[in-house]
Amino acid sequence: MDATTDGSVFWDQAGNATLTFQHCDECGFVRWPAAGVCPECLGRGFTWKPVEPRGTVWSWVVYHRAYDKSLRERIPYNVALVELTCGVRLLTRLTGFGSADPVGAAVEATFEDIAGTGLVPVFAPAAGGTAS
Repeated sequence: MDATTDGSVFWDQAGNATLTFQHCDECGFVRWPAAGVCPECLGRGFTWKPVEPRGTVWSWVVYHRAYDKSLRERIPYNVALVELTCGVRLLTRLTGFGSADPVGAAVEATFEDIAGTGLVPVFAPAAGGTAS
């Protein structure tokens, strides 16, 4: 695989605490997961660019079973669907919400080192607390 069809650039940039996605060179559509062809205009050209690390929580669930060994110490842990202001939706973890229902909350990315594998984006309540 290469950078046209895999997420290696995303993970490399996450290691620098930056959210980076493919942007179509023809129509500007921001896409995730990475792909060799734009799903909007079928253009093949793209550029990896950073995006604003803010978004809104769409949905969430609490897991009581570790589906990865790096999460065993975190049981129970949450998994959320966050829509970034650029339109990309990410499955991620939330921090800083306690037991409050976070759906509709404005969030911003922070980065955690998960089990020594590198930085991973997680989302916390946004400063100011309003959805973008």
